Amino acid sequence: MIDPECKDIGSTPDAVNWRLHDGYSLIELIIIIILASVAIPGLVGLYTTVLNNSHDSEIMTVACLLASEQMEIILADKAGSGAGYGYAAITTQKYASVNPGSPFNGYTRTVTVTTVNSGAQNEYKRIVVTVNHSTIPPVVLTSAVTDHGAL
Repeated sequence: MIDPECKDIGSTPDAVNWRLHDGYSLIELIIIIILASVAIPGLVGLYTTVLNNSHDSEIMTVACLLASEQMEIILADKAGSGAGYGYAAITTQKYASVNPGSPFNGYTRTVTVTTVNSGAQNEYKRIVVTVNHSTIPPVVLTSAVTDHGAL
């Protein structure tokens, strides 16, 4: 006997085609469980990685800002006038202790000033500001200054 919806329901009234059942077979459930057991740990691992990297980017941004702040202080000291200011006052010793305090605990900041072509007409100072934190690579900001007023 043929159903009007073109579904074969068998020759007896109580015979039912498998397509008329709602639900899943045991094999289908096992396959879904296996796929979920493979996919869920991967998704959790991806989520954890994203969270860790977003925290690292925040630390990197703060380190960049701390390096930029120190470089601006040094360049402002070069532009200043009076005792302790100007081109000659820019030395590694002057900026030896520039570690940021609270709330930037965990960051260390170092300044290195190197005179290039000392005594020559094209003398300049290379300033390197380095900010370190235990979870990111060092952030290094470099600049060069000259004593253009002496030219």
